[in-house]
Amino acid sequence: MPHPSAPSTTTRRFPRGRHIVAALFGAAALASLGVVTAPSAGAATLPSGIAWDHIYSGPGVKVYVKEHGDMISVCDTSANGHAAWVAVDNVSDNISGYKLSVTTGKGTCATRQATQGGRYDLAEYSTIGMSYEGQGGLGSTYSAWSNDH
Repeated sequence: MPHPSAPSTTTRRFPRGRHIVAALFGAAALASLGVVTAPSAGAATLPSGIAWDHIYSGPGVKVYVKEHGDMISVCDTSANGHAAWVAVDNVSDNISGYKLSVTTGKGTCATRQATQGGRYDLAEYSTIGMSYEGQGGLGSTYSAWSNDH
């Protein structure tokens, strides 16, 4: 017979263990909820309130151009596991510009503009050429425009 002060195994089974298990399940549930609802780091959407001068589309990609301020946005339009990108060059002066990629998934965009200086400040009255793609190297689309604003 057990000692009278010993707890009965039928009435008291590891109460601390239950609290630990419950806490672990609760922590796991909160962690998974955070993964589902947290936005992607660095994910951005298309700047709002912009009257875009040019809008170009290709498979898995859309490129927006606002000439005044040299604003260019590239957006991923396909949930295909591939980044969307645009390469921007000054065709008139045969100058390589920059490549802008968005890697945060469908519905997200990346933007550059002249206020960021350097290569993002495109030459006025030049033809700007852009290659863009969003299918993981299956072929890009080319478009050009005159930077006259």
